[in-house]
Amino acid sequence: MASSTPSVTALQKAQDITSRWADGELGAEEAQHALKSVFDHWRPAEATTDAGQVAESSLTAARIAFQDWQQRGENCEELVTQLRWILDPSKDGITDPALNVYAPQRPD
Repeated sequence: MASSTPSVTALQKAQDITSRWADGELGAEEAQHALKSVFDHWRPAEATTDAGQVAESSLTAARIAFQDWQQRGENCEELVTQLRWILDPSKDGITDPALNVYAPQRPD
């Protein structure tokens, strides 16, 4: 198994947190704290693989959406919906299993 890049690992963590939040396994406050921690510790880097590039762009977009939502303080369901979409590379036809560990499964 190929080693994961920090961005792919961060994407997997963000996907897991968002999925657990959407499923009710995590409360809003706990999920927001966990996502903030992922975004605070993740540092964009020059991606050397396709998976790394996809992870970088997904995390960048998710962090922007999260920070915007924090400033506006609007409803949590809107944020969860946005993050699930942003963090799901399969929407763009990306099928790399490392990038879709926690992403919602799409019907074929």
